[in-house]
Amino acid sequence: MNMKRLFYLLIFLSCQTYAQSYKSIAQKVQLYSNANSAKVIADKIAVDFDDPEVQAKAAFIWVAKNIKYNFNAYRRGIRKSVGFRYRSEEERLQKLRAIKDSIVVKTLKERKAVCEGYAQTLAKILSELGIQNEVVKGYVRNSYMEIGAPLARPNHAWNAVFIKDKWMAIDATWAAGSVINGRWQPQFDTYYFKIPEKHFLKTHYPELSRWRMGSEMSKKEFYEQPIYTTEFLKTNLELIAPTNGLLKTTEGESLTLQVKNLLSFQTVLCGLSSYRFAQKPSVVYKNSVGYIKITPSKNCQKLFLVVDGDVYIEFRLI
Repeated sequence: MNMKRLFYLLIFLSCQTYAQSYKSIAQKVQLYSNANSAKVIADKIAVDFDDPEVQAKAAFIWVAKNIKYNFNAYRRGIRKSVGFRYRSEEERLQKLRAIKDSIVVKTLKERKAVCEGYAQTLAKILSELGIQNEVVKGYVRNSYMEIGAPLARPNHAWNAVFIKDKWMAIDATWAAGSVINGRWQPQFDTYYFKIPEKHFLKTHYPELSRWRMGSEMSKKEFYEQPIYTTEFLKTNLELIAPTNGLLKTTEGESLTLQVKNLLSFQTVLCGLSSYRFAQKPSVVYKNSVGYIKITPSKNCQKLFLVVDGDVYIEFRLI
C-alpha cells in the first residue's frame, strides 16, 4: 500500500468512526423532529441520553438539522431592536427572558431563523436539560471583502456551553449549512460542535473578552486575518505565511504562500478574481512546508488557495 492510499485510509477510518457517533445520535433525535417546544425536545433528549455532553450534542444536532437559515432576512439586513422600561433588576431580567422566549417560540413555529434564533433556541433546550450555557454575541466574516474591514456592531450569535468543568463553543447556525451560489443549502457540519480552541479565533471573535479563551487578540487583528474555511481547519495544515489577509501587490511581482504539512501528491491551485479559472502555481516542498508561488495580474482583488478541489484560504489583495 503506497503512502497516498495509507494517508486517505487513515483519514477515512477516523472520520467514519467519528461520524458514527453523530449518526447514532441523529437517528434518535430524528424521531422527534416534529417537536414544537424546547421543553418537549429537552425531555426526549433526557430520556435518550444520560451524559451531559451527549445531551448537548443531541440538542445541537436537533437545532442544526431542523431549523432552516432565513437567508432572505439576512440578505435584507433585518435587525430588530426591542426597547422596554423596568423598575427593578428583577423586572428587567424577566422582560429579557420573555423576549428571548418569544424568539424561541417563533423559531420553532416557523422552522427558520437567523443566528439569534438558532442560538436562543439551543440555549433554551440546554437550559431545560440543566446544562449551563450562555448566548455569545460577536463577529464573523463571510467574504474576502470583510478582511481588514471591522464592523462596529456584532453580526453573529452562538453558544458557550459549560460541561465537565470547561466552556466549549458551539455554533448551530454555521453547522446547519452554507450559502452556495447565492442560495442557502442545508449541509450539516459537526465541526461547529466544540469548536477547537486553537482555531476558534480564526472564525469567531466574541464581543466580550471573557469568551476569547484567554487571547488578547484585538478586533482589528481578527479582521486582518485571512479567511480560513472549515475544510482547511479540519486538516492538519498550517498557514505559516503570510498570516495577514491583506496583501499589498505590485504588478509583475509574485506572492508566496507557505503551508506546513502540505503533501506533494495533493493538487494545489490558486484562484484569482481576475481569471475565470484557477491557476496552477509553482510549488516547492522543503522541510514539511509547501512554498506556493503565484503572480497576480493587474487589478486582481482576491486570491484563494484551493487544495484537492476545496477552497482553503482567502486573501484580499490591495
